[in-house]
Formats: sequence, C-alpha cells, structure tokens
Amino acid sequence: MSAEYTPNHVGIGEFLNSGMMEDMISRIADLIRDRAVSLSPVGDPGPPDRDWHPGRYLASWHVRVHRFGGATNDRIEAVVYNDSPEAFWVEYGHRGREPYYTLRRAAHEVRWA
Repeated sequence: MSAEYTPNHVGIGEFLNSGMMEDMISRIADLIRDRAVSLSPVGDPGPPDRDWHPGRYLASWHVRVHRFGGATNDRIEAVVYNDSPEAFWVEYGHRGREPYYTLRRAAHEVRWA
C-alpha cells in the first residue's frame, strides 16, 4: 500500500502568514529580547573603565515582527535587534575586550516549547 501527498502551496503560504503564526513568533521574539536584556552588561560610570553611557545598551533592545518576511518574503518574520552605537562591539568584542555574545546566547538559551 502506498500513500500520495499533494501539498497545497497556497494553504501553506496562508498558514505561514496567519495571525496565529504571527502571535507565536512575536511571543518567541519577546522571550529572546527579555533574555537578552537580562544578559546585557550595564557599564560602570566611574574610573578606570569609564562608560559614558551606562545602561544605553541595555535600554536599546527592540523587536520588529512583520508579514511577508524571510528570504523569499513568504512568511512571518521577527527581528530582535539592539540599535545602540556600541551594540556591535559588545556582541563581538574588540581589542582588549572579550565578546559578550548577548543576542546569540539569548537565542540559544530561550526555551519556548
């Protein structure tokens, strides 16, 4: 006995852009953002390692959720990002500083099941 499967591509596309998928993806992105906030370094305003903007990195986490995203614009997409000027250097490090990998660790540590 054999089975045959014929995918309904229009239906799959509607599912990937449905409201329930957007709600789920939004909740997962919020969990990742919240974890990234909890892992974020704050900085010390005093010497010797003066941070002129303590807390700016921590306060700069955002989530953007929109339809028709992804590589082929066929699904819901969520982007978790930090728009502070020092975000790149905090994430990946620089001369004399180890990287924090804040967003990478947050994405790997979140359990959403």
